[in-house]
Amino acid sequence: MKDILKGSLVIFIFKVFGAISLFLVHILISRYYGAQTLGVFNLILALMIIGAILSRVGLDMYIIRIIPSIETDNEKISLFLKEVFKIVFIGSILVSILFYLFSSTIDQYIFKSFDASNYLLGLVIVMIPFAFFNILPEVFRGFHEIKRYSFFRNLSQNITVLTLLFVSMFFNLGLDPIYILYSSTIVITLFLAVLLFRFLKQHSIDVTLNGKYKDKILSYSYPMFLTSSMMFLMGYIDSFMISYYLDEYQVGIYSACIKLSFTITFILASINGFIAPKISQAHSKGDKDRVKQIYKNSVKLIVLTSSPIFLLLYIFPEFFLGLFGDEFKIATLTLIIINTAFVINALCGSVGYLLNMTDNQHIFMKILVVGLILNVVLNIILIPMYDINGAAIATLISMSFWNITSLIILKKKKIV
Repeated sequence: MKDILKGSLVIFIFKVFGAISLFLVHILISRYYGAQTLGVFNLILALMIIGAILSRVGLDMYIIRIIPSIETDNEKISLFLKEVFKIVFIGSILVSILFYLFSSTIDQYIFKSFDASNYLLGLVIVMIPFAFFNILPEVFRGFHEIKRYSFFRNLSQNITVLTLLFVSMFFNLGLDPIYILYSSTIVITLFLAVLLFRFLKQHSIDVTLNGKYKDKILSYSYPMFLTSSMMFLMGYIDSFMISYYLDEYQVGIYSACIKLSFTITFILASINGFIAPKISQAHSKGDKDRVKQIYKNSVKLIVLTSSPIFLLLYIFPEFFLGLFGDEFKIATLTLIIINTAFVINALCGSVGYLLNMTDNQHIFMKILVVGLILNVVLNIILIPMYDINGAAIATLISMSFWNITSLIILKKKKIV
């Protein structure tokens, strides 16, 4: 418990500051640029994340699974990381090409009332650095370098975007929030790459080492890629479908509710960030009791710390929505529904990480396939009927399904 609390606290602190930064970014954009610009910002960010997921093909999760189990074999780690970086580089180039080829289609169907053609061309350029921005911090986490991992993964980009927005407003520069997002991604990734390669050199790990990693990486990582893809889609499919059925204004309103509700899972995400390599290490050694104890202690921490946040958002929804602007107060019911979904997610604990780190990624992938289909079908039915409240209900039902089902599987397999 003490180990989990200490490690998770580090990640939590960075997550809190990162979330505050992102929260302020959303408030600044909504107040100075309007709800539509906030909607466009979130849709562009969603496309960036989709591209990064496709580029890294589950390798972010696989790095955490492998490095703790071979941490004493520098040669093997060197060859493994060299292969990982090569796959991510090739993948990001292919994704950039796809975005370029389908830019007009994306502009037509995703941005119905807004011309995003220039933003999409910028997306093509920023895709390669953003893919590496998502993969490089995981190497730090694999080596239990939690502070460095947490800073880059949870804070660096958000605080840079916030700083540039403040500078733009203070000096009346009129910088575009989307281009601020792009430029911050490039700068942070370059800095991160330099720092990581210095770290690897200090640990006698050379990613230019001659030789080839023997195991077939993609055959192990692709189920994790599919699960992360589906997790993302379930998180953002609502926004895309709201944009399709309604407009970018409603996307902006809905995204504010999501950002507020996400605070409930701060502790869960922080604990996930710390215990994932611990679970992988314990599972590799066949220590089942250790895995169970890690899960039980983490759930206790999650329940104790998430409940007060949920109560605050449930009792004072209009106040928190009002921070974005008076126009956002209409989404009180939406916020309450989404809060309930995130509470269920928090109470079930780190079920996804447990399945992935104990070589049950194929099972988790199948659960998420059903959950994603359920989410899409419910959105198609409920958004035309209940607007953004329909999207919130779809999130509640689908999120409850995959969390509870995963927990049942873990209990049946006696993992928890």
